Amino acid sequence: MLDGRNVPKKFWPEALNWATYVLNRSPTLSVKDMTPQEAWSGSKPTVHHFRFFGCLAFVHVPDVHRKKKLDDKSLKCILLGVSEESEAYRLYDPINKKVIVSRHMVFEESKAWKWNDDMHQKPSHMTSTDDASETSE
Repeated sequence: MLDGRNVPKKFWPEALNWATYVLNRSPTLSVKDMTPQEAWSGSKPTVHHFRFFGCLAFVHVPDVHRKKKLDDKSLKCILLGVSEESEAYRLYDPINKKVIVSRHMVFEESKAWKWNDDMHQKPSHMTSTDDASETSE
């Protein structure tokens, strides 16, 4: 997963969490005709929200957090997985080096972040939002 998207090794724990999340919701021979999640909870899990680990995501920046009218309406991030606390995704902002939790984004699964070019990107002015929360790494 890390090599496929050229994601740095420091994101290994995030990749492991995502792989575990996906495997627990995938069919297996150890539990006949069920997924491990279904065997544990009794309800069939949904997988419509699955995305490629490390793909690009453009997180919505609300108007109140944009300083100028023509500032970007989205922030370019990298998908790390799903949040355990809410029905949202965990994303990494490589410019500001922060993890963001948000439900409002658009994915571009066919593309990955160009890690060699991250120093040439401009920093974002996003601090925090009502629909997206940030945590420092």
